[in-house]
This record gives sequence, structure tokens and C-alpha cells, in this order.
Amino acid sequence: MAQWEKKIDIHKVFVLQPTRPTTYFGVGAVKKIDDILAGMAAAGTDRFLVVTDAIAYQASGAWSTVEPALKKHVAFEHYDKVRPNPTYANCEEAAAMGQSFGAKAILAIGGGSAMDTAKTAAVLMKHPGQKSVDFYEKGAAITGAMPLVLINTSHGTGSECDAFAVAQSDGEDKPAINSPHIYATYTIEDPALTATMPRKQTISTSIDAVNHALEAATTITTTPYSIGLARDAIRLVATYLPTAIVEPGNLTARYWLLYASAIAGISFDLGLLHITHAMEHAMSTLNAGVTHGDGLGILMPAMVKEIYPAVPEVVADLFAPIIPGLVGEPRETDFVVEKLRCWCHGVGQPTTMAGYYTEADIPALVKTSMASSLSKMLFPLAPIPVDEAVVERIFRNSL
Repeated sequence: MAQWEKKIDIHKVFVLQPTRPTTYFGVGAVKKIDDILAGMAAAGTDRFLVVTDAIAYQASGAWSTVEPALKKHVAFEHYDKVRPNPTYANCEEAAAMGQSFGAKAILAIGGGSAMDTAKTAAVLMKHPGQKSVDFYEKGAAITGAMPLVLINTSHGTGSECDAFAVAQSDGEDKPAINSPHIYATYTIEDPALTATMPRKQTISTSIDAVNHALEAATTITTTPYSIGLARDAIRLVATYLPTAIVEPGNLTARYWLLYASAIAGISFDLGLLHITHAMEHAMSTLNAGVTHGDGLGILMPAMVKEIYPAVPEVVADLFAPIIPGLVGEPRETDFVVEKLRCWCHGVGQPTTMAGYYTEADIPALVKTSMASSLSKMLFPLAPIPVDEAVVERIFRNSL
């Protein structure tokens, strides 16, 4: 028996269910788009807004299969201006295109940014006259969304499996929305679409999945289901990331990294997230050059230093493939942090934010973190009380 199992409150009732999308997973899954579009068109959903960035939808190889299926079954307009850390304006621009065209559904191709843009646009199109700020900051009820088809080209986001979306506000904030209405109707997970990812993105997206798993398994809202999925996700990343780095076209490695990302997404869809996700959003808000996965990897060891004494049994079990021999006791904290940094460095993931920030930037990072709406949502879910001192220590220990 794992040590953390002894601490589970068996009287705590939770929702044990898979996520909502019908997900097609495996090499060649992108070919299912023909059946999906044919079925939706036959049911009357015959006008689509396609949402992508300017590059990945073609570079991944997805477009060579998707475009003929679109032309065969439906009418469509293409919004290809997705950017990393999409803003309210980006989402509203996409929604306006969809509304003008009379789109009845949205198909997104890409990673988390494309999916966040598509999900937000799907909400906006169902609520004419309202703006992103109404849902992200003013608490407007989400009563529906356009149907979503998500084709994932990254093994890090998890967004294809969850009911969350994130966008950058007009100020210094990156709030989130959560609604069952933004689960996709269909998701395609084809490992072949991730084979062209650059080395740096291969690493950072995989680290993103590890962070999803780590946080989901250590929230105060976690469940045995979330912990079990998280444990398997981290094991798979530890096993297959080294191969994907040196053999980017190895589809077996890509398969298992994509699977790890998906189950980590399912894990946090129910278990939720906490510290590093809130703090990384401050990092990338103040410096758009910080990619999500890279920021999370930089913060992860310093965050583990804070939470390990509170949840050593769970973290020891999660990190067993990376740091064997842990017994799950608080006295191991410094050893775990050191070994975790070594593992990150071994796979090419930095654990210092010196490339983005200096010590002089810490007050602004702390202030942005503490003020963000995402922090107000996630910090209370951490296994420790999170105050300004904790946040400052994590940033300082990440320099």
C-alpha cells in the first residue's frame, strides 16, 4: 500500500468520472476528422470557424488531412492569428469572425493557446454582446458555448481534456474560466502531429504535463483518481522524454508523452491546480517570452521545497521513477529538491529564471502573483497556506 493511501479521507465524496470529450487517440487518429465532420454536418452543424496559429497547424501535418475533410463536408472560415498567451482581444477577434460567418461550431488545431482562444470564442459566440472580461473577471454566467472540435498538436496542454480556458486581460492578469460547456465535443490526439515539435518545446510541454500531475495530486481537493493518473503521467514522462529529445520522430515516445499529457489533464480537471500555475502566469504576464511549460519547470523545485513537508507521501510516490528510494518523510525535502533539479537539468529543463528576470524584478512578480484572480482561485487549493512570504521565497529560490 502506498503511504498516501492511508491518509485518504474515505468519507469525502467526490466525482469519479472521465472527462467529457469523445477522444480519438493513437497514431493516425487525425483521419477520424472525416467521420467527425461528416456526422456533424449531417446533424446540421455545417459551418465551422477554424482556429489556429500561423504555423503549427501546417507544420504538424494536421492541415493536409483536415483541410480536405473540411472542404468535403462543411463551409469554413479560418482564423490563424492565435498567439502565445492569447489576449481578450484575440479571442474577441476570432469570435467576431465566427459570428459574421454564421459558424455553428469551432475546430481548433494546435496547443493550449489555440484551444484557449477557441474555447473563449465559443463562449462569446453563444453570448452576443458580452465581452471576455464579463466571463473572466465579472463573474458572468456561462450558459452555453459553440460545439468544439480540438485537434491537439502538443503533449503538454491538457486543455483538450478539461473544462478550463485562460486568457490575458487588458491589464497584468491572466484569469481562467471553468465551465462544463467548454468541454470539447470531440478531441483528436494523434502522436504523429507532435513529431515536428522543436526540442525546446518537446521538453517544456512535457514538463508542463509533469506540473499538471504534481499539482493535481497535491491539492486539498485531490482524489485517489487524480493521484493515480498523476503518478502514471510522471512515470511515462520520465521514461519517454529522453528518447523524444534525441529521436524526435520516435512515435512510440511521442505516443506515451501525449498519453501522459492527456491523463495529467484529466487529473487536474478534477483535482485542480495550485501554486506554480498561478505564479507562472505572473511570469509570462510580465514577460511574454516565458513559455508556460518553461516557467513551470523553473518554479517546480522551489515549489516542491515548500510543499514536500506537508505531503511527502504523495510526492515521494509521484517522483519514485525520478528519485527512487524515497520513503515519504519531511526530512527528505532538501534531498528531493536537489535530485529534482538534477533530473530537470538532465532533460534540458532550466530551473533558474535568470534568463528572464533578475532579483530586482521579484517585488513586481510577487505583487502580480498576489493580485491575480488566478492566484485567488488556486492558492487556497495548495496543501500549505500560501502568503506573500511563500511566493517571494519560491521566486528567490528560482533565481
